Amino acid sequence: MQKSTTGCYNYNVILPSKKVLSVFIITAALVVAIIIAFGKDKSSTAINFASDLIAGEKLTIPENQNWQDELTNVVPSTNQVATKEDLSENGVTDTVATTLISNYIALKQNGSLTGESAQKLIDQTIEYVEKNSSQTALISESGLNIVSDNGKTSISQYGENLGMIFKTNKPKVVRNEMEIITQIVESKDSNKMSDLNTIIAVYEKILAELIKMPVPKTFVKAHLDMTNGVKGMIMALTEIKTVLSDPVKSLSAMELYQEGSTIFIQAKQATNIFIIQNNIVYKQGTGGYYLLYGI
Repeated sequence: MQKSTTGCYNYNVILPSKKVLSVFIITAALVVAIIIAFGKDKSSTAINFASDLIAGEKLTIPENQNWQDELTNVVPSTNQVATKEDLSENGVTDTVATTLISNYIALKQNGSLTGESAQKLIDQTIEYVEKNSSQTALISESGLNIVSDNGKTSISQYGENLGMIFKTNKPKVVRNEMEIITQIVESKDSNKMSDLNTIIAVYEKILAELIKMPVPKTFVKAHLDMTNGVKGMIMALTEIKTVLSDPVKSLSAMELYQEGSTIFIQAKQATNIFIIQNNIVYKQGTGGYYLLYGI
C-alpha cells in the first residue's frame, strides 16, 4: 500500500497496490458479466462458477471470438446477451465483462477450465484493460519556463514560488478524493460528483501555475515530475468519475492516479530535501515555509 501526502487534498491517503486494483477490476467486470450473461434472477448460479477462478501458472489459451455463440448455448433468452454493436456503444466494463464470462463459459464447457487457464484468462483481461486505459501525454522541458541558476538566491526563490502555489490553492475544507469516490459508489448519487469536480479544478489550476512559474535549471527534473504527476492525477480523476457508468474504466484509472501521486510525492520530497540541505531558511507564513512544513 502507498501512502500519499500530496499538497492539496491527499493527506494520509492510502492508495491500493496494483495487485489489489487488478482484483477490483476483475471483480467489477465479473459482476457485470454475470448480469449480462445470466440476468439478475440467475446471478447466484453464475457466481458459483467463479469458485474455479484460482491462481495458477500462466497458460496460453486462444481468445474466444465467438462469444455470442457460446452464450447462446448456455443462456435460453438471447435478449439477455449484449450484441457486438452494444459493445461498441458501451464502455470498457461491458466489453471486458462479456469477454470474460464468454471465455470462462467456453473453457467450462470444453473441459479445459483449470487453475492455470482461469489465471491466464484473468491475466488477459487485466492486460486488455491496461492497453485500453488512457495514457498521459507528458509535458517536456520545452513546456516549462526554465531560467538560469543564480546560486542560493534561485533555490530560495524557487522554493518560495512553489510553496505559494500549494498554499494559495489549498481549500478551506480539505476533502479526500478516495473518500469522495467511496461515497459516490455507496450512495450511487452522481450529484456528489461535484465534490470531485472541485478537486480536479484545483489540480488544473496548480498544473497551469507549475507550467508558468520560473524554474531554475537545477530543479528542472524534479519540477517536470511534479508537473506530470499532477497532470496524471487530473486525467485519472476525470476517468474515475465514470465509476457509476463504467466501473472497470474507473478502477483502471486508479493505477494512473497512483502513479501520478507517487511521482509527485517523490519529486516534492526530493525538492524539500535539496532546499534544506542548502541551508535555506524561510519565515513562518511564507510560501517556502509552507512547502517544507505544510503550515
